[in-house]
Amino acid sequence: MSVLARLFVFAFFSINISASIAQNNVECEVEGCDKQKPTVIWMRPPELGVEGPGISIISGPVYDVMLHLSSYLESYNHQFEAYPVKRAWSLIQHEKSPQQVYCFYGASYQEERTQWGYYSQPTSINLPLLVVSREALLPLVDAEESQALSQSAKSLFESVSLKALLNQNFKTVLYNDVSNAYARTVEQWATKYNVLRVHSLGRDLGMHTIALIKSGRIDFGYVGPREIAALSKEELDTFHVYQVSELSDELRGTKRLLCSKTALGQEVTTSLNQALARIFANPEKSEVLRNTNFTADGYSNRLKPLFDERWDTFLLKK
Repeated sequence: MSVLARLFVFAFFSINISASIAQNNVECEVEGCDKQKPTVIWMRPPELGVEGPGISIISGPVYDVMLHLSSYLESYNHQFEAYPVKRAWSLIQHEKSPQQVYCFYGASYQEERTQWGYYSQPTSINLPLLVVSREALLPLVDAEESQALSQSAKSLFESVSLKALLNQNFKTVLYNDVSNAYARTVEQWATKYNVLRVHSLGRDLGMHTIALIKSGRIDFGYVGPREIAALSKEELDTFHVYQVSELSDELRGTKRLLCSKTALGQEVTTSLNQALARIFANPEKSEVLRNTNFTADGYSNRLKPLFDERWDTFLLKK
């Protein structure tokens, strides 16, 4: 074949390959790109604020936060599903795929979990942690802890000390496979007499804690603002709500994303960290995420000034 003929054939195939690539790009833009993207499955336990058919989560304030964060991760498809905590940990540890990764939204940082998962940076901050009881718990307040509380925290709720309560054998509940700031603090003074240990299973833990208090199986328990807000006025009038003195004043970053320890899991958490850096550096985007988190947590409006104050302090420390 002559040099001229070879050049003609090369040009012909080059044009056809370019046309094919261009056609594929157009098709991808229209209908095929999503199928080619890896999928991130965001998991939450069954709880108030998580709604949808079957395991799917399609609405609710917690869904709104996850959807908002996922909008910054455009390189992935996103699904939102509800699983009991034990099942969620199992999926993260054992389901490995280059095209799909399981991630638990709202995980608290535990060093031992880094052996099988990648953590993102915190996506929110804490407010004073609340416990609920049927009987009045005052004056069971640790004087030293009470003095350490900031004035803004003191003005919210009366304080009780977990140490004082547990040392007098008031009983609370801890859920297996759930490790958070409350559980870690209780464990310091836990005995077989002051802690009821049960499986978390597929239920809202705050509402189950309230049921245990009503039945008299425990004296007090950790209940989130969202569950407290779901109680009728008549029910709420039968309870006492306190802030925990040991867990009220320390500012903590919360609600990390915990993904499988795979290349894709690392990529997703790194991408979210980069997105968070952009969000926190932009006042308007930071305000949107702050307000979305506040609504999802179910806090009453009287806590908004403290939440905003702590959010701003958290950003200053980054």
